[in-house]
Amino acid sequence: MDPLLPLRIADLLATTPKIKVLKEVRSLTGFSLETAKGFCNAVEGRHFLREHVRPEFGGGSLVSRIRLLQANEGHSEAVGLVQDETGMTSTEAHRFIASLDATAD
Repeated sequence: MDPLLPLRIADLLATTPKIKVLKEVRSLTGFSLETAKGFCNAVEGRHFLREHVRPEFGGGSLVSRIRLLQANEGHSEAVGLVQDETGMTSTEAHRFIASLDATAD
């Protein structure tokens, strides 16, 4: 599952009829209608805290999600995540990730 899916679904729910969002969730995940409804309701109601959701499902700290993206998707996706969540420029996001990489060594 895409680690950013809950965030994308939250954005869709704000602007798109729920039936269309349910179809999108089902096509992306293979969820049953019932599971897709539960997922959308949880996202819509903010019934989860990011810190308590595993990183692969869009939760966890920013650092854990950066590391997950770097491992699975690549550096550019991690830079995009930092930019989206912090408002940093591309250069700042690259420096931020480099500092994380330096502390991991």
